[in-house]
Amino acid sequence: MRGPLLLYAAVCVGSFLCVFLLVPLSRRLALFLGALDKPDHDRKVHQRSIPYLGGLAFYVAWLVMLATLSFFAPDWLYPEFYPLAVVGFPVILLGIYDDICDLSSKIKLPLELILGGSLYFWGFKSVILSNPLGGTVYIGGFAVVITALWVAGMMNAVNFTDGLDGLAAGLVAIAAAVLFYLSFRQGYVFSSIIMAFLIGSCLAFLCYNFHPASIFMGDAGALFLGFMLGAATVLERQKGTAVIALSVPVMVVAVPLLDTGLSFLRRLRRVRDGRFFTPDRHHIHHRLLALGLSQRQVVLSLYALSLCFGLLALIFAGLSAGFKLLLLLTAGICTLLAVAFLRHKERMK
Repeated sequence: MRGPLLLYAAVCVGSFLCVFLLVPLSRRLALFLGALDKPDHDRKVHQRSIPYLGGLAFYVAWLVMLATLSFFAPDWLYPEFYPLAVVGFPVILLGIYDDICDLSSKIKLPLELILGGSLYFWGFKSVILSNPLGGTVYIGGFAVVITALWVAGMMNAVNFTDGLDGLAAGLVAIAAAVLFYLSFRQGYVFSSIIMAFLIGSCLAFLCYNFHPASIFMGDAGALFLGFMLGAATVLERQKGTAVIALSVPVMVVAVPLLDTGLSFLRRLRRVRDGRFFTPDRHHIHHRLLALGLSQRQVVLSLYALSLCFGLLALIFAGLSAGFKLLLLLTAGICTLLAVAFLRHKERMK
């Protein structure tokens, strides 16, 4: 195992250095182009204009990593890495266009589904859906729908959490660390390399993005990080059979996925008013800010919550079917109680 461990360390350190060096260049480019995220005193909480092309550094760092692997470690350069670079390019372009032109969700969501679903035709598919409590289900061609929904869901989950300095990058780093441990333990080199890349990239970006941030990743960065997380977890190879086991990744990224689910429910209530695609200021981090917490307190609290879910995922992965069901029920009940408590505190203010 010494070779892969050194490989993962090199990927993590290399991606950290690459993003750390590229972010200042992205900031200068954003200032030159006037690509600034201006405060609107509505959904946004920052008080001054901030450059938001930081997400470009993630994509360029991925290309640099591919080039480095092809030169120094070609045996570990998986063919599936190239589609991530190819499809990742329009993902970045979509995010940049949305940052600059404020693309309507009516257009952005279908494009995200198309980009996510396109991975199916690049080999990111599983015709077997595993039951977290045991057994598998054959889904055949329906896998393209699962792939599209999962990858697009992860893209939006990360994007929705990118509302406070350091929140999205920190949550992705925590999720990637947990998934790296699980992938490494199960011998999934493909996923382990991607998670090592995400850990290094996000930690480097936090050097500039933690409160008070000097640059934002923008939709380009958030969508790309979610795209990479979704792609890495939708493709697993075990004894030649692709098996998609989403229960553990769902627990690892429970915080952003919970925020996405609650946002979807709020939007459903606005369907009759024709405001399903209208954004709001009721995400979890907005609600915690409304209770009087500072930006750093909210971010650190959500970091801690994400770590707790990550530990639950580690425990879940090693349990028998009966205990898995008990843990899922307990986690679900605790989550519902936490949401109810938060709403109760909001009404009392």
